[in-house]
Amino acid sequence: MKKTVVITTINKPNQNIKKFSILCKKNNSDLIIIGDKKTPKTFKLTHGSYYDLKNQKKTNLTFSKICPINSYARKNIGYLISIKDNSDIIIESDDDNYPKNNFFKNLKLKKKVKEINNLGWINIYKTFSKKTDEIWPRGLPLDKIKINPKLKFKKVIKKFYLQQGVCDGNPDVDAIYRLINKKINIKFKDNLSISLGKSLSPINSQNTIWFKKIFPLMYLPVTCTMRATDIWRGLITSNILLNDNLPILFFGTNMKQVRNIHNLINDLNQEMPLYQDMSKAYDILKNLKLKKSSKFYLENLFKSYSILIDKNIFHKQELYYLKTWIKDIQKLQN
Repeated sequence: MKKTVVITTINKPNQNIKKFSILCKKNNSDLIIIGDKKTPKTFKLTHGSYYDLKNQKKTNLTFSKICPINSYARKNIGYLISIKDNSDIIIESDDDNYPKNNFFKNLKLKKKVKEINNLGWINIYKTFSKKTDEIWPRGLPLDKIKINPKLKFKKVIKKFYLQQGVCDGNPDVDAIYRLINKKINIKFKDNLSISLGKSLSPINSQNTIWFKKIFPLMYLPVTCTMRATDIWRGLITSNILLNDNLPILFFGTNMKQVRNIHNLINDLNQEMPLYQDMSKAYDILKNLKLKKSSKFYLENLFKSYSILIDKNIFHKQELYYLKTWIKDIQKLQN
């Protein structure tokens, strides 16, 4: 199957991107880097394709012409290019993540794993953590942090169209966690894979594998903050997949995060909509009547954003960008 790694960056090629380039070449994978206004004009890769703003517009994708600059949502353009190039698997990451040598290991759709029997929100990081230290993923509702139900498991063999990797080092925790934990160096369990079953956990864009069937659900919303966009996408996608009885897989670990410099107070402000509205949004979405089957994914996506707009969780302008994504997807799939 043809695989593509998609990353967006505003920095020059660092050790992380260089390692991605080496591993992609070694493992016969495409690499697409999406730049933005701040990305150095001298950006070059030894293996892979770099798209600056000018070349993004040359793709003839309508979304590339309307997506705002200085926006993490430009990553959507990388997804669309990958789909246009007939990719079967899209793996996404960020420029502050360092892939280990086993990054491309075990890219299988069907797996035999343990599956969680619990319902509702769970703190998946506690399951992968080697220590008893308090830790939770970005996007977990704050009122769920201290609730740690005893998880029940069963063994299953299933297809997992969405697979989320956890990252060692400075993983995807929220600004609150970082403000109260000055030194972060987490080591998660290796060689562990767990199906969420019908439970729920935040899904990010840090180390995420998407199989072709669910490519239409990759859309990153444009009108929300950078620290919220992938978490909102993950919630909406999770709900649509659960409607089709397609659970999400978590696995560890084939990546280490060496985090870029961040202003934590700015991060906190950008994450505020998640703290305020995540639980509310989930309650709205889980009661939404969706159609079953992948042929209705775009319709279900539109319906999900529409109701979140009606409930004042998203700005009404989001539909303008979403409609453009839908048109591009439909054009590429025909």
